[in-house]
Parts: sequence; C-alpha cells; structure tokens
Amino acid sequence: MCKLVKATDFPAAKVMEFRQAFLSAGECSIPGSRGLHNYDKYEGWLWLVKECEKPDNTLLGVQASTYFAVRNDDTVVGCIELRHTLNEALTVIGGHIGFSTVPAERRKGYATKMLRMMLAEAKKAGLTKVLLTSDTGNIGSYKTVEACGGVKEQEEPFELDAELYYKYWIELE
Repeated sequence: MCKLVKATDFPAAKVMEFRQAFLSAGECSIPGSRGLHNYDKYEGWLWLVKECEKPDNTLLGVQASTYFAVRNDDTVVGCIELRHTLNEALTVIGGHIGFSTVPAERRKGYATKMLRMMLAEAKKAGLTKVLLTSDTGNIGSYKTVEACGGVKEQEEPFELDAELYYKYWIELE
C-alpha cells in the first residue's frame, strides 16, 4: 500500500535521496518530478514546485501539483504530477499527468497504484478526462496507462524530435 504526499510537505533529505536514486541508476530525467533532476539544491526545486502550484503561474503556464508516493514503511517509491489544464505544449507531449517509479521499486505495481490515486485527484479537481503521453520504448509507462484505462488517441505512435510516442486518454467516471 502507498499514499500520495504533496511535494511541498516532503522532507528535503528524502527528496534529494529520491533524486540521487535516479542519477545513480544513470537516468537523466525524473518524469513527474517538476524537473528535480535539474536541481542539486533542494531550495531551488521547492521554489519551482510552489510557483507551479499557483493557478496563474507564468513558469509553466498551467497549475501543477507534484506528489511523492510513499509506502507504509516510509519508503519513497515514486513521484507523480497533475497538470490541472493543458497548454499547447502539454497537448503535444506531457499531458495532464507525468509519473516515475524509483528504479529499485519498478515492476511491483507502484506506478499503477500512483496513477489510480492521481486519477481520483484529477476527478476531484474537476477534470472529466486526462491526457497522458509515453514514449514507445517505455513499456512500463504505457502498460501502466493502459492498465488504468488509457485508450490510444491513434494506433500508430507520433514522432517528435526523432522519438516515437503514444497519446492516451483516460475518461474519469
């Protein structure tokens, strides 16, 4: 079992440990983390997260809420972000929700649990459907989206910057 904890309520040391787990695994990005991989100082990242939570922020242009997924034993297993609306860029790539699981905790069902919890939050926020995108090489990501009801916008992937992506929509009932 796990729960979502707002990133702004999360201890700095745990945030930076989470970041390091990805970097140590040789990963250069942490989807759904509001760019944590770019910040070696917690304070700069926290400022960004707080600014992006504001509905009228000019940094992202849409309100975004970032969370960590924490297991009952206080182990951080992932992060997930809800973008409350879409702008033109997010309509192409990124969508309403981005997420990632700590490399050591993958293939244990945490991504599916996180996404299901975030879909409930999206519904509470008034969304009726959400867009998610996944690169075709990230099988875990698109299988998670499909397990949570994601329907491909089109069967064939689209190309962006020499990468192939799928677009999924999930109807919130």
